[in-house]
Amino acid sequence: EEIRLRTRMRGTLNWAPPSFQIIFSIQPQQRSEVVALQHYLCAGCGTEVEPYSVSDFSKQLLDSVWSQPLFDLSSVGKALWSKVKDLDRFRVLAEFEPLPAHLLDEPLLFSMEDLYRVKKGQLVAQARALLTAAVEHVDNCELCRGRGFICEFCRAKDIIFPFQKDKCQRCPCKTCFHKDCFLGKRCPKCTRIQSRTKVQTKS
Repeated sequence: EEIRLRTRMRGTLNWAPPSFQIIFSIQPQQRSEVVALQHYLCAGCGTEVEPYSVSDFSKQLLDSVWSQPLFDLSSVGKALWSKVKDLDRFRVLAEFEPLPAHLLDEPLLFSMEDLYRVKKGQLVAQARALLTAAVEHVDNCELCRGRGFICEFCRAKDIIFPFQKDKCQRCPCKTCFHKDCFLGKRCPKCTRIQSRTKVQTKS
């Protein structure tokens, strides 16, 4: 019995223990064909089986990575952005606590749990509520408003911020202007920097 168990653990001529891995590519074969290629042996334990939906080994793997951010949607599953509207909205919203910490560092890196919550409409709703609260805070906080920008083209009194992507255009020098004002014009700050550099070079 001991020898038989050791043989099963190490593998046989027809079966070897699989390694834990997530396969991101879509497998074209039918389930019955895959099981046939495995000689009707479970990939997880080597036991002879009939065609099955999800093996215990696969379920154990999925459970173990449920909350781990493994899915970088900028490289894996790019089609999801166009197919799942809430995911596309999340590209803008994934910036605030108490969202999962990995989404603050890498907004396009999702766990299976994150994707499940997107499907349920929970993650985007949470992010949208946090975004609304953050914008309201900025509007009423003197310190935050002091970090905003006045458009140097029109000199309007409204303060603009980089996150206002619908009306704000940001120059590479990080200065912000109204989109309509900045269109086709040179950044005044960049012009001042270039002029100052030329004067220093001459002197």
